[in-house]
Amino acid sequence: MKNKLLTVLLILTALFAGLTLGLYLGRNPAGGSVTVSIPAEVQTAPAAAQTQPEASSVGTALAVNINTADVAGLAQLPGIGEVLAQRIVDYRKAHGSFTAIEQLTNVEGIGEGKLEAILEQITIGG
Repeated sequence: MKNKLLTVLLILTALFAGLTLGLYLGRNPAGGSVTVSIPAEVQTAPAAAQTQPEASSVGTALAVNINTADVAGLAQLPGIGEVLAQRIVDYRKAHGSFTAIEQLTNVEGIGEGKLEAILEQITIGG
């Protein structure tokens, strides 16, 4: 009985020592901090890419969904201020969702040139 108890204590001591040694050897040498490396391509992204509007949940990456965006979201587009953005929202309320991006030219103040300037940054969703 005494030998069994001694054997169990010896095993528990060995397990504790092994666990302690494993924790000591496996610890983070940086003292708990984590270092993240960002590739140079991401760090030097052009300013235009950094100021584009957020991606719509339905649209393509970094595109403004003209069927769901509010005035503030639409006003982020180049050449579309708050007044024109409000016209887009009003048009959408009066006529329903856009079924083609080209319908945006039906909004007063948006011609072919303005549409061409924002074409790559807008979507009507999927």
